Amino acid sequence: MKKKVLSLALALSMGIAALSGCGMTTSAPKEETTQAKTEAKKEETEKAEETAEKTEGQSEKAGSDIKFAVIFGTGGLGDNGYNDEVYQGCEMAVEQFGCTFDYCEPKDVSEFETQLRMYADAEEYDVIIAISTEQADALQMVAEDYPDQKFCMLDTVIEGYDNINCLAASYPDQHFLSGVLAGLATKDDRFPLSNPENIVGFCIAMDTPTSRGQAAGFVAGAKYANPDVEVLTNYIGGYSDPATAKELALVMYERGADIVSANAGSSTQGVFYAAEEKNRYVIGTSLAMADPKHSLSTSCKKVWLFIVEEIQMLADGTWAPGSKLVGIPEGICDYDVEGLDVQIPDDITKILEDTRQQIADGKLVLPTDLDQVDAWAKENQLAQ
Repeated sequence: MKKKVLSLALALSMGIAALSGCGMTTSAPKEETTQAKTEAKKEETEKAEETAEKTEGQSEKAGSDIKFAVIFGTGGLGDNGYNDEVYQGCEMAVEQFGCTFDYCEPKDVSEFETQLRMYADAEEYDVIIAISTEQADALQMVAEDYPDQKFCMLDTVIEGYDNINCLAASYPDQHFLSGVLAGLATKDDRFPLSNPENIVGFCIAMDTPTSRGQAAGFVAGAKYANPDVEVLTNYIGGYSDPATAKELALVMYERGADIVSANAGSSTQGVFYAAEEKNRYVIGTSLAMADPKHSLSTSCKKVWLFIVEEIQMLADGTWAPGSKLVGIPEGICDYDVEGLDVQIPDDITKILEDTRQQIADGKLVLPTDLDQVDAWAKENQLAQ
C-alpha cells in the first residue's frame, strides 16, 4: 500500500535532567501507600483491606501492566513547551493507569530512526510514541520493519500503515483565536502595551507544513478580525535557538509590531526575551512559559490529553491503527489568559466566544497553509 504522510494544519514547567541523545530514561510510577492515622477496629481494617484489594485489581485491569516509550523532539525536556507538555501527559497516564514508560531525548533529527529501532528491538513496549513531524520519515521506515509493534504518531497524520495510530491537533486551530485577539488588540488603546501602528508578527519555527499551518492560523485570525493589519513573518530555522528567535522578534518590534507570537519549542523563549526588552506583547504556546506582564494570551494545544487517550485505548482494548484530527470543536485548541495581567474587555471576549462557536459549528473553516491565507481572508471577515 502506498505510504503517504499528510502533515495537517492542525502547559507546565518541570525540572528534568536531560540525558544524552542515545540514552534511555526510565520513569516508573511512585508507589503510594495509605496508612491509618489511628488504630482502627478489626472489622473496619478488614473492610479497608478488601477495598484496597478491589482497587488494586481495578488498577491492574485499567493498564498497570502497560509499558510505553516516548521519543521526544530535539528541543528536549525543559523547553517549557511541547516536549514538557507531552511529558505531563505521560505522568498523567502513569497516575491514571499505573503504567510505566521510558523516554529518550534525541539531540538531532538523525537520531530518530536509531532511537525508534532501539525501542522496537527491545520487544517490551505496548506502544512506541513519536511526538513530532520531524520524526515521521523515521517512523515510517521503522514501522515497516516491525509490523507487529504498535506505534503512535502525535501531531502528524501518517496513512497506510496497520501498526500506526495518529493523534493530531489541527495546526491553525491552535493559533487562530489568539490571532483574532491580536488583530483586535493591536488597534485598541485599552491594551496598554499596544501602539498606534497596525502591525503584529509571527516567528515561524521552520519552513515545514507543520510550522506553516501554525502560522496560517495566527495570520488568518488577525486578518479575519482586522483586514488592514500587517502581519510580519520570518523563519527561525529550528526549535532550540532562542538567540536567533530573539533577534528576529526584536526586528519585528522595531518595525512597529506590538504583538509577536511564535510556536518554536524552546526557541520561543527568545521571543519572550524580546517582548520584555521592548515592553510589548507576546503570545506563546505554553502556560508554563507565559509572562504575566507581557503575554497577551497563550495559544493552547492540550497535547497531554493525547498521551492519556493512547494509553486508555490500550487499557480498554480499543487500540486500532488510523488517525484522529481534533481542534477547537473538541476543546483541544483554544486561547488562554490564565495567570496573565491582561484584562480582555467584555466585547472582545464576546467576539472570541462567537468565533469559537462558528468554528465548532463548521461555519468557519480555517486555511491550512500560509499560501491560502490572503484568498481566505478576502472571503472571511468579522462582521463589526
